[in-house]
Amino acid sequence: MSQYIHVIYTAAIFFPVIAMIITLPILLISYHRYGALPKWNIFMLYTFVFYMLCAYFLTILPLPSRSFVAHLTTPTHNFVPFTFVTNFFKYNPFSLTHPATWLAALKAPTVIQPAFNLLLTLPFGFYLHYYFNRNWKQTFLLSFCLSLFYELTQFSGLYGIYPRPYRLFDVDDLLLNTLGGGLGGGLAAWLGRYLPSKERVGQSAIARSQAVSPLRRCTALALDWILITIISDIISIVIKPQWPITLVAWAVLIIGTEIANQKTIGMRVVGIKLTDKFGQRANWIQIILRNVIAYGIIGGTFAIQGRLLDMTSYAPYSELATIQKFVLALSFVLLLILMDLLIETFSKNHRLFFERLSGTDTKAGK
Repeated sequence: MSQYIHVIYTAAIFFPVIAMIITLPILLISYHRYGALPKWNIFMLYTFVFYMLCAYFLTILPLPSRSFVAHLTTPTHNFVPFTFVTNFFKYNPFSLTHPATWLAALKAPTVIQPAFNLLLTLPFGFYLHYYFNRNWKQTFLLSFCLSLFYELTQFSGLYGIYPRPYRLFDVDDLLLNTLGGGLGGGLAAWLGRYLPSKERVGQSAIARSQAVSPLRRCTALALDWILITIISDIISIVIKPQWPITLVAWAVLIIGTEIANQKTIGMRVVGIKLTDKFGQRANWIQIILRNVIAYGIIGGTFAIQGRLLDMTSYAPYSELATIQKFVLALSFVLLLILMDLLIETFSKNHRLFFERLSGTDTKAGK
């Protein structure tokens, strides 16, 4: 049991990295499809990813050394079905007339190993039937395919990394894993009556789609700046320009697209658009003013703050007091910006400082 817990602990260490990688695509798809974030669906998706990570690690960990595997003489495969039943009657201490053997029988490998393989894919069948809306045939087939993938992973010596398999390819595992997936589908059919359906959660998210949340804005901003970074890097490699190409890319992809279409590429994906404070089309002066204030104050404050903090490592002692005063003043500005963002998070009618100064706003709309 401690071995299983250690493997799950290892999966928990890797999961945040995977979560960070998939978060932006999940947000983009959710906002593009629903115009809001369906929290229950997102929760189910993240737990599914964590489960799949745990299940995969449970089939390959712990990893032995190559030299240890090279000297193994254990069998590499079992193609005889229901061997686990034969082993139970042959090796399990269970005796119906001797209750003292019952607990030992449950703890024996002849019970734990089949039970593990049955439970391994039970959540998979649950997610397939409940979250992904797969029917019974698809649930059984996909559970079999997942089990076959695990068995081939083991049979290949972890894709050729090891000179031979260090775990047994067992046809019984295929049978039990497939059955486990089917039982998971049955559990989903029962629990599904008490859990919110994916469709109902999606409809609830669509009903909230007119609200432009800070997270929705940040998702659009993140996509825009990923595109700016990629394009800037490509242009810099190809033509090696002397001018600040990132600034040009920002002016074109942010200000240019907002003037032309009232939305950037990121805003289009998440379904929001730029307007004036009355909800009408913003003019080009307002758009330029909005971006100059936003990026100038926020970005400029961070840049100057970082520069001043760097100077503290080599500036003369007589100048440190002045630098610290400027750092304190800029920290106060950043605190005001943070407070503005927090108010935006919890208020429906609040507009950010650069929106108020430029007379602009953001609304939901394709």
